[in-house]
Amino acid sequence: MSDPQPRGEPDDERAASGSTAPDEPRLVPLGNPLRPRGLVATAVGTLLAFCIMALAPQFRFGVPLGALGIAIATLGVLDLLGTFDDADTVRLAARRSLRSLLGPLALLAITTTELLLLLGFAVDGRLAPGLGQGLLRSSTLWIPLAFLATVVAAYHVGDRLGVYRRDERGERRPLWRRHGFWLVTAVTALYLPMLGSHSLSDPWETHYGEVAREMLSRNDWISPWWAQEGWFWSKPVLGFWLQALAMATLGVRYQAGALLSAAEEGREPWPEWAVRFPIFLLTLIATYLLYKAVARIWGRRAGLLGGLVLTTMPQWFLVSHQTMADMPFVASMSATMALFLLGIHADEAEEVRLYQIDLGPLRLRLSAYHLVLGAIIACALPQILYLLSRNFEIRLHPFDLKLHADLFSSGSPGNCGLPGNDACRPTAPLMKGLQPALQALLWLQALGIVLYVSWGERRVQRLLFLSAWFFAALATMAKGPAGFGLPALCALAYVIVSGRYRALLKMEIPAGLLILISMALPWLVAMYARHGHPFTDRLLGHDMYKRAFAHVHDTNEGDDVSFRFYLWQLGYAMFPWTGLVPVALTRWLRLRERSTSAPSQEGGDDEEATRSDASIFLAMWFFFAFALFSLMLTKFHHYILPALPPAAMLTGVLLDDALRLAQRGQGRDRRADMERLLLGAAAVGGAILVLFVGRDLAMAREGQPSQVRLLHLFTYNYKRAWPATLDFSTALWAFTVAAAALTLLFAIARWRRHVVIALTGLAALFTAWGIDVYFVRTSPHWGQRETILAYVRANKEIPGPIIAYQMNWKGENFYRGNSIPAFVSSGKRFQEYINEQKRKGVKTFYFATEHGRVSSLSNELGNPRVLDRLTTPELNNKFLLVRARFE
Repeated sequence: MSDPQPRGEPDDERAASGSTAPDEPRLVPLGNPLRPRGLVATAVGTLLAFCIMALAPQFRFGVPLGALGIAIATLGVLDLLGTFDDADTVRLAARRSLRSLLGPLALLAITTTELLLLLGFAVDGRLAPGLGQGLLRSSTLWIPLAFLATVVAAYHVGDRLGVYRRDERGERRPLWRRHGFWLVTAVTALYLPMLGSHSLSDPWETHYGEVAREMLSRNDWISPWWAQEGWFWSKPVLGFWLQALAMATLGVRYQAGALLSAAEEGREPWPEWAVRFPIFLLTLIATYLLYKAVARIWGRRAGLLGGLVLTTMPQWFLVSHQTMADMPFVASMSATMALFLLGIHADEAEEVRLYQIDLGPLRLRLSAYHLVLGAIIACALPQILYLLSRNFEIRLHPFDLKLHADLFSSGSPGNCGLPGNDACRPTAPLMKGLQPALQALLWLQALGIVLYVSWGERRVQRLLFLSAWFFAALATMAKGPAGFGLPALCALAYVIVSGRYRALLKMEIPAGLLILISMALPWLVAMYARHGHPFTDRLLGHDMYKRAFAHVHDTNEGDDVSFRFYLWQLGYAMFPWTGLVPVALTRWLRLRERSTSAPSQEGGDDEEATRSDASIFLAMWFFFAFALFSLMLTKFHHYILPALPPAAMLTGVLLDDALRLAQRGQGRDRRADMERLLLGAAAVGGAILVLFVGRDLAMAREGQPSQVRLLHLFTYNYKRAWPATLDFSTALWAFTVAAAALTLLFAIARWRRHVVIALTGLAALFTAWGIDVYFVRTSPHWGQRETILAYVRANKEIPGPIIAYQMNWKGENFYRGNSIPAFVSSGKRFQEYINEQKRKGVKTFYFATEHGRVSSLSNELGNPRVLDRLTTPELNNKFLLVRARFE
């Protein structure tokens, strides 16, 4: 039996007709012949990654080496499938030798290494925030510069390869003329300087950060552990994996009691850089893909404005600095929506361009196919290999390879039996017949089918849909079924409204479901095999179903949680764009009306219809998200985050249309004049709305929160007191007056160009202030970093153990590497522990507790001779460090 021809190689009949496409589309596109040479790289990469995972001892560079193995294996699989051998010369966009690419590749390697080293230096305390210790030691300066240098270097690799030679109009545009680059620059400049230079916030960040730290400490990437709570079953795993990968790569000291140990060596470590940096990357990717989707339909300026509006919305920029599950969920879901929007409006016959690299006698042809399928392989393969490694154990001294049934441990290594921690003990899975290796074979089959059905797929539209499914799988791994459920609901509603029923056949639904299976199910099934129905009862029953249909951990007692609740919160979440968003959200009705009328001056009916359909999709995204979370009985302020991206993109389109209308002469176009009049009237109402929202943020009223409303956009306890030493009312009033004034000036058509620039600048200034001033100065009060650092310093002078007294916030666990006796409730057990330590000769104790519990602590200690408060409400108005000394 002869091998099939390489994909795109025309046979005689097709060559004679000049066509490179088959007469009828195949259900499974024909792929290239297999390349046995790919087996070598596949074997080397998988063996390296597998051995790292199966090793009994951990070592410093295990995660980076494992990632290298996965990268090699991914390239090997793609080569094995012959995907570098496409022979269609019509799609060949550029041809380069490897030698011509060495310079840009070397630059990319240098900048990437520099970025990782700088992040590692910041984590270890060798760089400091701000400029107080000089330019050479400033993480605020060097990390953003290194990141942008990496972006520029990556662009130059693509440019040399030919990817960026021409834009969609066939024009040559250098980097500095690309709107997407300036959006990336703006996000980096606003978000990155102080990203890791302030405390994690209780309770979300420290909860999830502690679970991720324990993953590394316990060397178990399946069963999460949560200090005195035991197994953590409340959230899916993506956020923990991202944080743990970053911690291991950047050198966070995740062992028991070691997280801030660099402070004992005279440095101030910042592990916050590691746990927050992956969230920043996901936020940036989502913002950029949304820009690309809007730019494809409305133009680059509209996409840039939409991206800037989203970047400068308070809830978006605050949650992007939180290691909670919401941004991985919403960012991944937003990427799904953006890719769906790109796919549904792509030419179904267009195929991806090829870029050839000559490696001596070898020829590699790269395309977007490798980016899409490579990402899927790189996310599914590690899970398969890790499951397989659970039935093996490798020891090096002496070398030993053991095959065994799955066995894992409960407890926190180094803290076993410490008050607040269970004893460490081996644990066998409940479903002993469903061993991890067997699970790995099941997921390997699912991945294999994905690769088979996509083997010869080179159509742009289909690859965009596969990418959308990939991000939907990530969103599902971040927060559950809503990750693919909400995008699927929006896509289905869009198809029904637009009448594009045949589009359902192009959305790669079978392959997409297999991507979901191979990426999102392995951890869930592995957890069920280990822990059984108590796991699914907690995750699916309690933390998903009951949060939707009952009040779970609800902290909105006394608040109106009716339909208006999220309207109220969206006002603060979108400031200073609050006045223009309602216009943008309802304007799609006007666009729908225009799409059925005469062609616009910018294009024909097709263009108007495309824009109208895209507006409907964005509007449905917003309204579905708003309705879903408004109907849920459990309401946290940050639940409405999924509604922000579509609102921001529609606002960007509104601003772009306003600029376009301002460029036309008045009186020449009756419809344009009516648009100007309607925008003017809406701007007046919007200015009043902005003024009221800003008043709520700035003005202190009896029994009402004011300045704390921004923190409420992501925090948990809405009754928590505002620090008496902080007052941002003047700044908030200034932003309010300026935003209201500019929104009002938006009513004047001939000033709109200048007003849009000024309003965008004001929003960027508000973002910089919100992240670098407001958030940095409030974070010590909503975290425990400074309290634990105070203990590290005091313990050097007068040694003594630290104990958490009536605390269950997890900051005390995270910053101490869980090496802290934790008493959520005190009483007899607490007193017996103190007496036992005193009998062992301990005379000095440190206690992390709350200000209002010092008197109770003193009574339970028997009124010790000395009870010093080592930290003040000015440092942290919630928590403090107390030192008790006994004779």
